[in-house]
Amino acid sequence: MAFYSTLYNRNEAESRLQNFTDNLVYKYAMYRNFDYGREEKNIVSGLSPAINRRIICEWEVVKCVLNTYSFDKVEKFVQEICWRTYWKGYLEHYPDIWANYLNDLKNMKDIKEGQTYIDAISGQTGIKCFDHWIKDLVQDGYLHNHTRMWFASIWVHTLRLPWQLGANIFLENLIDGDPASNTLSWRWVSGIHTKGKSYLAYPENIKKYTNGKFYPVNQLATRAKSVDEGVQFLPKRLNFESKIKSEKNCLLIHESDLSFTIPNECDIIFIQNSPLNNLKRSSVVQSFISNALKEIQDKCNKDQKCDVVLVDLEDTKMIKRHLNQRGLNSLYTNYPALGAVNDQIEKLKSENIIVEYKYQKWDRSFWPHSSKGFFKLKSKIPKIIKQLNCV
Repeated sequence: MAFYSTLYNRNEAESRLQNFTDNLVYKYAMYRNFDYGREEKNIVSGLSPAINRRIICEWEVVKCVLNTYSFDKVEKFVQEICWRTYWKGYLEHYPDIWANYLNDLKNMKDIKEGQTYIDAISGQTGIKCFDHWIKDLVQDGYLHNHTRMWFASIWVHTLRLPWQLGANIFLENLIDGDPASNTLSWRWVSGIHTKGKSYLAYPENIKKYTNGKFYPVNQLATRAKSVDEGVQFLPKRLNFESKIKSEKNCLLIHESDLSFTIPNECDIIFIQNSPLNNLKRSSVVQSFISNALKEIQDKCNKDQKCDVVLVDLEDTKMIKRHLNQRGLNSLYTNYPALGAVNDQIEKLKSENIIVEYKYQKWDRSFWPHSSKGFFKLKSKIPKIIKQLNCV
């Protein structure tokens, strides 16, 4: 069992964070790009599955490392935490990117039936490193971040497959798969996130950072594939204001953000009872989410502060009935950043359920600065984390 597969448990995540802080974070900047093949040997935190669903939160991770080291000693690691926040914020500014990606996937049946695609997803391309990585991805639900970049580059520029299908494979199989980070990273590799700048994997780079394990000489594209989607996305103004001001009687806990505080006035808690069924996700991913939700269910039942009801997030009529039985027509929940969970919760409004979102202070602090390139945000990181009392 891979070590990250147990991070659905908060105690496990806290223990891993402390171990990383005590023993590895000071090495991170120098060795983070090396993928030695076994994650136990890599100088990475491995916390992304827990951070992605806020089993442990970004601000908790940053505060932990900054309690031990000065910012300049761990700056690269803190920046990497903020990259995920940046991607989420960027997609919030440009939500049509997500909608366009989903629409594109509907029109790629012929490509999925082609031999190149079939060889790629079955690990039969003849490119040893790529074939190894696709099997690791499916089996373990995880790839080193640098490896994800190489994989995406080979998929787009060497195999000449659409980035959308590669992004979909990642989202189906990665236990830390995040709609924003995933979609936008694939667009970046393809050269459409930052116009004219794509990412091309080189054999020498792969050889160096896999410690000689892989060396795909004369097998990779030497020029990036030209990708032009012909669409200009317009930014949306972010609004963090609550939609309603009534008492918050019903709390909804969902798989996208498992951090929560039960207020004194809460009468009932709805907890998503299982992973979304309308998404195709691997058994590894489904198992991780199921375990994470079960942890939350057990915690809420143990606290016994109010009634706990398990709900099928896709059964909007059932949720409506539960609210009606208690004389309620509204609920509140941690805002799920754009993606499938957000799409599903928005459907509750079709049942005339009023949904009030709670926006995390971390997101409210970073997202307004995430409409352009990351390096515009990068300069603001020290000031923001100080304002958030992370130092």
